[in-house]
Amino acid sequence: MTLSTALRAGPAAALLLTCVAALAQTPPPSGTSVAALSAVPNVAATIGTQAALKEGLRFCTLDEPATLAQAARDLAASGRKPVLIGWRIAETPGHIGKVVAVSNASHPACQPVQTLPAGGVQSMQLEVPYAVIDKAPDWSAGFTALVMAVRDEAMPAADYVPRLKRHVNLVASLFESKGLDGYLVYAGADHEWAYLHWPDEDTAKRAFATPDGATGPKDSRSIQRPVGTQPVFAAALK
Repeated sequence: MTLSTALRAGPAAALLLTCVAALAQTPPPSGTSVAALSAVPNVAATIGTQAALKEGLRFCTLDEPATLAQAARDLAASGRKPVLIGWRIAETPGHIGKVVAVSNASHPACQPVQTLPAGGVQSMQLEVPYAVIDKAPDWSAGFTALVMAVRDEAMPAADYVPRLKRHVNLVASLFESKGLDGYLVYAGADHEWAYLHWPDEDTAKRAFATPDGATGPKDSRSIQRPVGTQPVFAAALK
């Protein structure tokens, strides 16, 4: 497998999320605390143990992607199948660099994905990538979408992380039954960095076209705003 086949779905993912946002109904008012909303069941443990954990997927962030691309090529040369899916981002919240990626390559700028801690989503530590759903057998195939968002100014800082954890539980409860087979999440004090994986783009479109499908993006927009992204293709990583 070449890197040119490992980087997928960037423009389509952006178009999909744009369409979903246009269809969604009015979100809860920005700044609404968790206590004012209905309860969502907590994901108590990682759902599945497939490629994200077995293949050692990592969240990677750096300003220039060339060394990460080389690490993926080195992995391929060793006989392992590389995963490398990346985007440039318009804003860099926290310590996140100009390029973010999910990969199974070893690199100093990469942090291994963890299983959910005891207590599940509600006990997630900040700035640690977790596998909430890990049922995808192969992240180098299928349809992957990036979520990069920063806290809305109307959302009180103290309420953001509790609302974000509720949002993560909501996404898992809404979409796992509709085909979402990979959901990796990194929560910052004022931002969310996540990857959603589907078997194919059609499955994702069908999920977002359902009445429940508008609920996840609607909830996200009530606490945070998306950061502009642009896919980093294999040709740009050479």
